[in-house]
Amino acid sequence: MAVPDLETALTGARLVEEAGALLTLGEEPDRMVAHAFERLGQLVPYDLATILLREGDGLRVAHAVGPLATPQLSEALIPIRGNLRLQQALKARSKPATFEEDDPGEDTFHGLLDMPHGHSCLVAPLRSRGETFGLMTLDAMVCRQYPESVLHHVGVFASLLALGLKQAEHLARLAERERSLAEEVGYFREVQRRDVLQEPLRAESPAMRGILDQLGQVAATAATVLITGETGTGKEKVAQTLHHLSPRREKPFIKVNCSALPATLIESELFGHVKGAFSGAASARKGRFELADGGTLFLDEIGDLPLDLQPKLLRAIQEKEIDPLGSEKSRKVDVRLVAATHADLRKAVAEGRFREDLFYRLSVFPIQLPPLRERPGDIAALAEGFLDRFARENRRPPIHLPGPVRDQLEAYAWPGNVRELHNVLERAAILSAGRELKLPPGALPARGEKAGKPPTWEAQERAYLERLLRHTRGKISGADGAAALADLAPSTLLSRLEKLGLRPRDFREA
Repeated sequence: MAVPDLETALTGARLVEEAGALLTLGEEPDRMVAHAFERLGQLVPYDLATILLREGDGLRVAHAVGPLATPQLSEALIPIRGNLRLQQALKARSKPATFEEDDPGEDTFHGLLDMPHGHSCLVAPLRSRGETFGLMTLDAMVCRQYPESVLHHVGVFASLLALGLKQAEHLARLAERERSLAEEVGYFREVQRRDVLQEPLRAESPAMRGILDQLGQVAATAATVLITGETGTGKEKVAQTLHHLSPRREKPFIKVNCSALPATLIESELFGHVKGAFSGAASARKGRFELADGGTLFLDEIGDLPLDLQPKLLRAIQEKEIDPLGSEKSRKVDVRLVAATHADLRKAVAEGRFREDLFYRLSVFPIQLPPLRERPGDIAALAEGFLDRFARENRRPPIHLPGPVRDQLEAYAWPGNVRELHNVLERAAILSAGRELKLPPGALPARGEKAGKPPTWEAQERAYLERLLRHTRGKISGADGAAALADLAPSTLLSRLEKLGLRPRDFREA
């Protein structure tokens, strides 16, 4: 090889290496192309360098640099049909080549630029996954001859350029997807926040006012909270309210129902997994702990968590780190844990179905939700809140709750608690044609008809006294006082109220 050819080859190799480094930096496409073409220009001087991308039956000028790069070229569409030069260059096995004056077909930029007779044009295909998606062109106003070594380096450069363009395209798609996901997350968090505000935790009864006071006390801390109570008492609503009151309100609130997931999947759902961790794990996946990072993780029906997973949950609570399935490296998480169950966890511990150490970790701050039959003072507020939401969601006029219907609702024991109340109200609202709620026949079991477990004597007494105090607005003595209506001495009534934890002053604003 002659010395000039050797120098050209060495220069070409160095410049292609530099350009390749620029193309893989992940820069914004226009800057990436400009920097790379600047390097290539030292090997192949040009007056116009372009990237033409396939778009339908044409080639769109996606990038143009050099003295001849005019605004007229920007986004111009060059037809392929009938242009034999371009058709040849786009063939699957084409290589970098020069267009000669006597080659069939029009000049690439015919009608866009006035190129002199005898100018040179070097073109190279841009390929990805075996498909030619565009062309790179280098035009000079003077006639140039390019040795094989230069054509070889131009081909390598074009391959790197194709890689860089596809990488930039994928990064742009990822950025758009990330932006879209961020908007979706923001939307759902706003919906979640709005749901809590529009249908807040109803706390008309002294029992629920006490619950709300407890939530206010614990919300600002990072303490683990265990919410217990019968099925349908509103444990998830309490957990959402706690999250909304906490400093983590702008972060995720993630729910997991431990009883709804198969034992074989719950570990992966909670802690995530790496690619290939098990059959079917084609890609890595974050678990609920990582999704809730910075926010609140609500574990509903925690009593159904398999015994063999309980040590891992205990470690996550104590160490604030998790071990995704198949991973050899632990991951730190910052999560506020709220658990809920209708089961008796102390009994489960005694029977060996629940770890005692996990029980104590979960019940740092226990909250016991009373059943609806023990807090009839909340029924009217719950019903009105549900009817308001039903009317909004179904574009109905406001639905009024008449006094007789309210009395029927308050007199019923509600074995299914708030969930059953909502079910009855929804059916009644659908069947009520006017603006006043009417309970359809059979909506509630008649008196004496069996409707689940009957309430205790104390629960019935509490319910009666709450209704009595609401009726008299906390007044005890006098002809229209609660004692006279109950046919009791005031001192006897006050003694009963004290035993049940009921304070007349709590009802004076009711």
